[in-house]
Amino acid sequence: MTQASKLKGLKIFLNVFGAISILLFGTLFLLTSLDASVMQEGGALRFLRWDILSKHVELMIEIVYLVWGIFMLLAARKPLYYLSFLPFTLWANLAHGLLMIPQAFMVGMLYKIFTDVAYCLVLAIGLWILLPNGEEATARNLA
Repeated sequence: MTQASKLKGLKIFLNVFGAISILLFGTLFLLTSLDASVMQEGGALRFLRWDILSKHVELMIEIVYLVWGIFMLLAARKPLYYLSFLPFTLWANLAHGLLMIPQAFMVGMLYKIFTDVAYCLVLAIGLWILLPNGEEATARNLA
């Protein structure tokens, strides 16, 4: 894959993942803020929660991922200007996704492998594949 095609793919990937993140975490933030019954025990979207945490903890996690989604959309415009943000996003989500695998087994929520874990690992792997190589990215950024 050439660097130009990687950059084009990266822009598309960031736009798609950014939009999904804003929609997903914006909705979760709103539902958590409102104590929506759909998110409580027996509710249709209860599976989106790991456990009922203190409301302020859930809101903090959701807002961080919401802001992350906004920055993915910003990075999609000029990815080479975000060369610290994108590797951080890759490694943070790789670590988070890998950490959640044993946790899913420990709490008996194996379906989380296909939701939360998949979200983090698809993001990390996509960035791993699509990020420009260091020397070429630096040269293009300085040009």
